[in-house]
Amino acid sequence: MSFRLMLYLMTVLINVIAYMAMGYTVKKFLKPSRQSPALMAIAALVLLLNLPLLFLFDRRAGGILYGLSPEVLRAIFLPTSVWMSTLITFMMLAIPACVVVFLLKNILSLANRASKRGISDLSFRPDLPESSRGLSRRELIIGGGSLLIPAYIGVTSYKAYSSMDKIDISSERPIRIPHLPMSMAGLRVVQISDLHVGPFIGEIILQQVVHLINELHPDLVLITGDIIDRSLSDLPKALRGMKGIQSTLGTYAILGNHDISSDAYSRSGKLLGGINIVRGLDSIGIKTLRNEVTYVGPGRDRLALLGLDWLSHAGDRRFYSYRRPETRNQLHFMMEQIKPEIPSILLAHHPDTFGDSAPLGIGLTLSGHTHGGQVVLANIDGAPISIAASRFRYLSGLYQLNGTSLYVNRGIGYFGIPVRINCLPEISRFKLVS
Repeated sequence: MSFRLMLYLMTVLINVIAYMAMGYTVKKFLKPSRQSPALMAIAALVLLLNLPLLFLFDRRAGGILYGLSPEVLRAIFLPTSVWMSTLITFMMLAIPACVVVFLLKNILSLANRASKRGISDLSFRPDLPESSRGLSRRELIIGGGSLLIPAYIGVTSYKAYSSMDKIDISSERPIRIPHLPMSMAGLRVVQISDLHVGPFIGEIILQQVVHLINELHPDLVLITGDIIDRSLSDLPKALRGMKGIQSTLGTYAILGNHDISSDAYSRSGKLLGGINIVRGLDSIGIKTLRNEVTYVGPGRDRLALLGLDWLSHAGDRRFYSYRRPETRNQLHFMMEQIKPEIPSILLAHHPDTFGDSAPLGIGLTLSGHTHGGQVVLANIDGAPISIAASRFRYLSGLYQLNGTSLYVNRGIGYFGIPVRINCLPEISRFKLVS
C-alpha cells in the first residue's frame, strides 16, 4: 500500500468516525422529525470540507492549484485545514479517553460480580428500568464528546488564523563540537528546511525567509532538504525566491524525498533524481552535497560538512522509509574520508539518521522532514504532543547523545494540508563552541 493511499484511507476513517459521533448525538438529543435534516446537513458539510483534499491526494487534480492566487488558495483550504486539524487533535484526545473508560467499565464490572458472590462488600445501585434511567455513561461520553468537535473548531480556527505568515527565529543555541579549533569557536550557523515550494509557498515567503536569514549575519547557511513540494515546474520560483542568501563561509543544501520525487527522471552517474534541482541551486550559489564531504573554515582550520542524499528513488515501495543499512554504509564511507581530529556536521533529511551518526562521533546532525508535527496538541517540557510522534522518534528541537547533538528543524512549508497548529515555521540558529 502506498503512503498516499494509506493517508487517504486514514482521512476517510477519521471523517467517518466524526460523522458517526455527531450523528449519534443528533439521534439522542433531537426529535425524530428533525433528525433527518440535521444528518443531511452534517453529511453535506463534511463532504464540502473534504472536497479540497482531492487536490492534494490526486496529482493530476492538484495541477489546477497552480492557476490560483494565494488568497483564493487560503479561502479554499483553510476551512478544510482547520476541520482536519480539529479531527486529528480530537482523536488524539478521544481515543485515550475511550481506552480509560473501557478499562474503568471492566474494573467496575468485575467488582460488581465479586460483590454478588459475597467476595466483596461493595454495593452498587441496582439497574433502573429503562423508562426511568437518564443518559447512560456511553451516551454521555459519545454525545458530549461529539459536541466538543464544533467547540474545538473555534479554538483550532483561532490558532490557525493567528499564526498565518509568522516565522519563528529560534534562540541561538550553543552546540559543542568535538575537536572544534579555537579559531572556529563562535561560528554562527543558520538552518532552514522543508521549504516545499509549490502552490502554498512562493517567492514572497521565500524572500521574507532570505531577508530574515541575512539579518542574522550567519557564517554558514545549511538547508536540509525538501526545497520543492511536488513539481519541477516550481524550481524557477524557488530559485528566484532563494537568491541572495548571504553567508561568509557559504550556503549548502541536501535533497529530501520531495526533491527526488519532483525531479525523479533525471540521472547523473549513480545518482537518480534531483539533478535539475542541484543545477538550479548551483546557479544561485548554493552547493548541494550528495553523499559527499566538503570542508569550510578560515585558514588551516577546517570543519567537515557531510551531506547525506535521500537514499530511495521514485517508484521504490519503501521510498518514504528510513533505510538504515544503506545509511550506515554511506556514513561510514564519508567518515573514512575525514581525519579523526577534524570536527564535523552532518546534513541528513531524515532525523532517524542520528541513531547512526552519533556512534560515529559526528558532532552535530541537522535534519528536517517531520515539520515539527505540524499539528501539535501541546508542548510538555519542550516535547511536542502530536500524532506525528507515533512515527518519528525525533520530532522537533534539540536532542543530545554521547556528546553529540541533533537538531530537527520544523521547516517553512507544509505537508498536505496548509496549516500549522502550535508549530510555527522555523529558522534555527546555532553558535559552535569547542
